[in-house]
Amino acid sequence: MDDQYRSLYERLLGVVWEDRKEAEIYGEAVELCLDEPDIVRRLGARPGANAEAVRSALAAEANATRAVQPAQATLEIFRARLSASRRTGTEQANRLRAMTWNWRTGSPPALCFLTLLLWLRERPGTTVYVAAALAAAAILAALSRAEGRRTLGLALVYLCLSPVEAFRSLRAGRAGNIWAEDLRVNGVKPLMKRVLDALLGDDPDELLFPDSYEGFKTSASHAYFVPSAGAEQLIRKMGHMDGGTIAICGPRGSGKTTLLEHCVAGNDFSVITSAPATFAPHDFLVSLFSDLCERYIKSEGYQVPDFARITTTERALRRVLPWLRRATGWLSYALPAVLLIGLGTFAAMRSLEQRHGRLLTQRTRHLLDEATSLATDVWRGENIGAGLALALLGVMVWRARRNRVVLRTLKDLWVWGTAALGLTLVAVPVVSVFRDPELKQDWDRLLADDFASVPLTLCVLLYLFSDSRDNDRHVSLGRWDIPHRRIHAARRLVSVAGMAYVYVRHAALRDLVTDDDNPVRLLSVLTGVALIKIGKWNPKPGEPHLVRRCRNQLYRLQTVQSSTSTLTLGASPLVSLGSSHATAVTTVPPNLPALVADFRELLADIARTRSLQGKRTVIAIDELDRLGSDAKALAFLGEVKAVFGVPHVHYLVSVAEDVGAAFVRRGLPYRDATDSSLDDVVHVQPGTLAQSGMILQKRAPGISAPYVALVHALSGGIPRDLVRYGRRVMETEKKAGTVELSDISRMLVLDELYETLSGFRVLLGRQEWTEAASPVLESFRRLMARLKSGTGDLRALRRDLTDFAEGRRRFDFSGDLLHLEAETSRLLVEASSYAYFSLTLLDIFGTEGFTRRSERAYASPEGDPQLLAEARQELAVSPYTARSLLRSIRRAWGLPVQGRVPAPRGAGRRPRPAPRQRTP
Repeated sequence: MDDQYRSLYERLLGVVWEDRKEAEIYGEAVELCLDEPDIVRRLGARPGANAEAVRSALAAEANATRAVQPAQATLEIFRARLSASRRTGTEQANRLRAMTWNWRTGSPPALCFLTLLLWLRERPGTTVYVAAALAAAAILAALSRAEGRRTLGLALVYLCLSPVEAFRSLRAGRAGNIWAEDLRVNGVKPLMKRVLDALLGDDPDELLFPDSYEGFKTSASHAYFVPSAGAEQLIRKMGHMDGGTIAICGPRGSGKTTLLEHCVAGNDFSVITSAPATFAPHDFLVSLFSDLCERYIKSEGYQVPDFARITTTERALRRVLPWLRRATGWLSYALPAVLLIGLGTFAAMRSLEQRHGRLLTQRTRHLLDEATSLATDVWRGENIGAGLALALLGVMVWRARRNRVVLRTLKDLWVWGTAALGLTLVAVPVVSVFRDPELKQDWDRLLADDFASVPLTLCVLLYLFSDSRDNDRHVSLGRWDIPHRRIHAARRLVSVAGMAYVYVRHAALRDLVTDDDNPVRLLSVLTGVALIKIGKWNPKPGEPHLVRRCRNQLYRLQTVQSSTSTLTLGASPLVSLGSSHATAVTTVPPNLPALVADFRELLADIARTRSLQGKRTVIAIDELDRLGSDAKALAFLGEVKAVFGVPHVHYLVSVAEDVGAAFVRRGLPYRDATDSSLDDVVHVQPGTLAQSGMILQKRAPGISAPYVALVHALSGGIPRDLVRYGRRVMETEKKAGTVELSDISRMLVLDELYETLSGFRVLLGRQEWTEAASPVLESFRRLMARLKSGTGDLRALRRDLTDFAEGRRRFDFSGDLLHLEAETSRLLVEASSYAYFSLTLLDIFGTEGFTRRSERAYASPEGDPQLLAEARQELAVSPYTARSLLRSIRRAWGLPVQGRVPAPRGAGRRPRPAPRQRTP
């Protein structure tokens, strides 16, 4: 922090701050907050809202007091600890000044330090004793004078209280860091935002200051999912059903696909597929069947087969290569480990072989001879009892093939036997270390040496407690975040270095480690550990039955199998008399009924297995509304409904609103494929203003409420359009070079209106036109040219737009001379209604003072910004009801309201019935 800024905050010393350190910490907190991105974006947005003005405002007594209040508790702790540290430091400084040093008072400490150094370096005892005697003489000489007694006493107290001073200083620094963080986060930063809002003037929320735009770079992402009423309803329905078919209907862009992807819990088994734009039921079912098999194979941890190249060599390599990779990786560690262990314990094994090898060989040969003799006697019939026993044992073995208890008992005996033998081999050498007389003497020497035993114990404990289970955590040290794994690694490194140092410096530990019997003990421990591991080892289970079935089904669905066999018969090598037979077998692709039956059978088995595990099976079919019309979607449901209704399986189908409406009308004099295909329907409605705010805050944190209302109105609450218009807001902000709501909304609404009217002009160009109706297109062209030219003459543009929306002056298309077709008139009404909607947005958002005007408008029910989104939705239903709603909104906002717009001739016109003939 610069000196000029430091003096700015130190002016309140004695008023707000009790110590200069408090003012320094406050100034650093202010400077750190000024460097934060959300504050930097606000600085300079309007005249007078700069860093110097913020510093001056926060240096005022009232603002400094407000900033300290949220962090008052941590400030009191810091003050108490800082006061204790300053008091101890002052006392130590006074003692230091009161000491008088000369050769009489300085020689005792120097000689005492020399004696300690000689003793630590293990110098000869005579040297140490001489140095101690000189130190004692110097102390006595110094104590004989009052000056020496005072100096040595003060030095002793200073030396004893130095750790206390250091501890209190560190504690005060720690308390200062805690208060600084608390002050910055809870005190200075919120206050600085309020100060900036005041400096920015009226309506600070009308400035665009989001923290990040990253959320608008992707349209669909799991990280930006926001719970909705439709999602909660779907989860409830699935929880109350063991299986069934649920349709998810809603307008395009309402989030049906996102809802499908998020309705499945993390441990559930799900298959998500998309309906083809042009479908054949057989092809779609083959694709769904393949996805199901591949998904299940992956979920069980197996590799999905690839049948792109199905040569024998390729299949053999695919089977062998994974095993070779695993074996190579295992051998790369196993071979060096075995070689090193064998080399290290070879002498011990040779010693054991020399001591006990002959006896072990004799005992083994004796047991083999006894077994051979017994087998021979049984074979010759000389030992009837043993033969009967062996026969009964064979019967028991045969009967045990179906008795899992016997096999489980044998396995348990093997596990417990190897574990007991292994633990014995591990425990015996450990016990022998403490019972060996020579090693016992070495232990006593090591424990008697405090400079060896204490550091060694500390190093061992430090290594044992260097737990790495919380590697994901961090430790904050000032501005640095240190991962726990690095701290644990440093601890282990220090502990190993400490043990190595003790080993090098102390002979007792070296004698313990280099004992002649230690290789044998190590070999015994390694053998015991190996036996325990062997007892616990279980062979890898074979491929599950369902995985094998899925693999076979994939082979059947994705390949055509062909087999050819040839048989040739001959009578003589010289004269060939006989016949030749050739047979070719080719598999036939499964037809639709067989495919449906196999799919249902496999899916039922998978769902039953998952249900027993407490998991759910979900088949999601997305984008059914891509098929075009509702008739095609209903036809698709009628074709594929044969695979629905599998027990324990939830089918989720994304459909258009028409299909959902058809299901709702069931039971009335109306019946179609939805009545027999669907079990329930979840309607996904456009989002409310609150839901749109949650979505925008997640994608662009910090976006203000006026911009949320603007984007929500333009999108009509449709999530896909909400993201698109949010992205357009950011593009417009970059293009316009301003953050004001009135400028951004004006440019955005006019650009959107130009693009929409361009689409209407294309549709109008496809109609039949006469020369009398040419003023319509000419007026349309001039309005679009005015919109394209920009917002230079905004008043004239607004006048033309108002005339077009209200059908006045040159935009009055209701004359009889135009002779407009019904379709042309309908397009003109829709275009003018959308222009009226855009004009309303311009009047509400494109005029300065939105926040003040909104407070008055929100007092009326018709002033709710949610109604703007509903008006945008109503434009897709009827332009006339949309105009009626827009009139109510404009009245609530105090805007001029048009009268009834004269419709162009032919709009909404129906054929006039023929007049009745009068009977004479």
